[in-house]
This record gives sequence, structure tokens and C-alpha cells, in this order.
Amino acid sequence: MSNVKKLKNQWVSDMKVKKAYDAMTPEFTIAKTLIAAPVKAGLTQEEVAERMGTTQSVIARLEAGNSLPSMKSLYRYAESTGMTPAIQLRNV
Repeated sequence: MSNVKKLKNQWVSDMKVKKAYDAMTPEFTIAKTLIAAPVKAGLTQEEVAERMGTTQSVIARLEAGNSLPSMKSLYRYAESTGMTPAIQLRNV
């Protein structure tokens, strides 16, 4: 097991940390998806930004996963990477 995995397992054994980590899951999931889209399309952050009419720093913030992007931003990001967003509601 890698040191990162060991550290993560150690941290999430603390219930306060686990609760905070779980609360960030939607942001992490969206960030992971946003990072993968331009890679799949062969685009840089700068190219995505140009297509969206924004700056590279805005793209970096979207991909950082620190907050949930607006629906408008998600649609513009998807379009700029040649993709279509698909939003699902699932039973828990």
C-alpha cells in the first residue's frame, strides 16, 4: 500500500475527518471528471479557457474541486471539451 493510501486510511479513521471528507465527495467527483475531459480531448487548461472565453486560472479553480461549479459553467466546460454533461439523480 502506498504512503498516500496509508495516510488517507489513517485520516479517515478519525470520524471528524471522515465526515468532512465525505462531505467533499461531490466536489472531488466533479473535479476528477473536469480534469479528465480535456485530457481525453487533448486540450490544455489554456485551450479550454480560450474556448470558454475565460482565463486559465478560472479553469484551474474549476478543476481544483474546492467548490461546486454552477450548472452554466459545467455546460460551458463540457461544450468546450467536445462533451455533453449528463446529470443523474440516483437512489442512495
